[in-house]
Amino acid sequence: MRFPKDFPDKLRSQILVSEVIGKKVKLKLRGKEFTGLCPFHNEKSPSFTVNDLKGFYHCFGCQAHGDVVSFTMQSDGLEFADAIKKLADDHGIAIPQVKFDIVREEKVDRDYLILEKISSFFEKNLQESTGREARSYIAKRGLSAEIVKKFRLGYSLSSYDALHKFLSAAGFAESEILRSGVIAKNDQQKIYDKFRNRVIFPITDKKNRIIAFGGRVLAAQDMPKYLNSAETEIFKKNQTLYNIFNARKPIFEKKYAVVVEGYMDVISLVASGIENVVAGLGTAFGENHLRELFLITDKIVICLDGDSAGLRAAKRVAEIALPLISSKKNISFTFLPNQLDPDDFVKTFGAAKLEENFINSVNLSQAMVEFTLLDLGLEKKTEISAEDKAKIEAELTKKTALINDATTKKYFALFFKDALFSLGRVSFKNDKKSARGQAGKDSKKSLFSEKSANNSTHNFGNLIPTIYAKPSNASDHLAKNIIALIIKFPQLAHHRDENFDIKEISFLNDKLSNIKDVAIEFVDNDDAITAEILLSSLENADLEGDFADIKNLLATMPSLDLQYEESGIAQISQKMSLLLLKELLLQVDQQYKQSLSKIDEIETYQTTIINEKIKEIFAYRNMLEQKILALEKDLI
Repeated sequence: MRFPKDFPDKLRSQILVSEVIGKKVKLKLRGKEFTGLCPFHNEKSPSFTVNDLKGFYHCFGCQAHGDVVSFTMQSDGLEFADAIKKLADDHGIAIPQVKFDIVREEKVDRDYLILEKISSFFEKNLQESTGREARSYIAKRGLSAEIVKKFRLGYSLSSYDALHKFLSAAGFAESEILRSGVIAKNDQQKIYDKFRNRVIFPITDKKNRIIAFGGRVLAAQDMPKYLNSAETEIFKKNQTLYNIFNARKPIFEKKYAVVVEGYMDVISLVASGIENVVAGLGTAFGENHLRELFLITDKIVICLDGDSAGLRAAKRVAEIALPLISSKKNISFTFLPNQLDPDDFVKTFGAAKLEENFINSVNLSQAMVEFTLLDLGLEKKTEISAEDKAKIEAELTKKTALINDATTKKYFALFFKDALFSLGRVSFKNDKKSARGQAGKDSKKSLFSEKSANNSTHNFGNLIPTIYAKPSNASDHLAKNIIALIIKFPQLAHHRDENFDIKEISFLNDKLSNIKDVAIEFVDNDDAITAEILLSSLENADLEGDFADIKNLLATMPSLDLQYEESGIAQISQKMSLLLLKELLLQVDQQYKQSLSKIDEIETYQTTIINEKIKEIFAYRNMLEQKILALEKDLI
């Protein structure tokens, strides 16, 4: 929707605020102002005022403030441009037209059109005989026909060219097909369908237009387990939240947003009646997503999977959030027991139990204390040395410095000071009464010591030492080899094969993941960058991590013989694929061992869920080993 820059102001001047708000809030005229109960927080005595003369509303209780446009955005869950259009349409005000780039607009329209056609193709496949296995998987996950239709689930055929042929027959040019993000070219310039034999999850934007797809494997030997479309002009992972269109209004009504890890978590929760839920795409949840949600709500609850990957992701979100929080905007965390994900949990305990966890989620301040203890390998025990407390304080001081809001920074610092004082004075295993008496009158709720699952929330007591395993030397060594390869051969920053996209993968070691991401960013900004300049840029980027091992690895890597450069690059790409497979195997192996270690602690009604997960992980692990052996033979 395009309109002149001054049109919103003209609209505000022509529409009475009380007329718009009066349709949703019962207002009474008192003098020159209207009063009523605030729609943005629960109150019994009216503190919400509307002033037509000044053109704004204000709540003296929660400090909500705005005009007709902001109220329409909040109450109807709309973007700015859509709110302008709604107000203009509702009041019969014509929207002036503005000139725009016709060629670009037509190109974008074609991009949306081809994605819509692709989605219809996948939906049709699901309902035909070829989609029998996919329908069986969907039924096994307990999804109704209504939910399948709501989320427009589909199926991609087990074919390298079925979709490509369909789109060509529909009249789309090859350039348009390649722009879709679901068709790609390999190193031999052969076009192939990226999604094969997968359940398909269409991804929509804030206006409910399809912009990309996610696919989940059906065959254990295929990988990766989940695959997203490539980024395009209209699809950026760091700007996209799955289910944001459907969730906007429920988020506004519930007054908080829930962030989960994947498509199935979102769909399962929505099917259970929890609709204020969104998900990031893979490992891409970050600052832009938090900012987007903070435009809709003041509270965000992070509920990632209860395994090591989920915990590391939550820690990363906590650090990203620090510069964004304020006295009004905050995030909190919910972790689930026995490595359950939200999908499994809601099927085991029900939606009411899960929502109870969201309401009782742990504040960011307390989570930062817990994360710091885990990072330093410390436990809440009777005695914590002065040296340990000094390390904890240094880490928490660094975190506090990231907070921009002065008031929030002040009280986080005070909270951390109180937490440090309490550490070591109360045994982590003391009874609740003793802990309450000495650790702040029950004010410091622990992230990992909630009530039992049978008593409405959960017992995280011994969960974290098991799942928060630090990366092994082998894992770090593989990650450093991958980084060294990218530095030596910067073209590998664009490495993508049928299994991996180097830009999407994440190591067990967050610091090494960050170095990899920054290296790729340098290459993206300068495709002609040399290995020497790239290494120097990384060393000067003030990144956390020891570059000594990476530099030693670089020194042992041979340069390409120009005479055999093409074949050499192909071999180096294979080497990268092998390293990525080995690194993934380590992560899967860790997950397998963690699942086995928890099996004896799981209560009987959860055993089936966990056993199925263990079988799936074991099959995936064996498949990875076979792929690694095959690739190693090719490289000999």
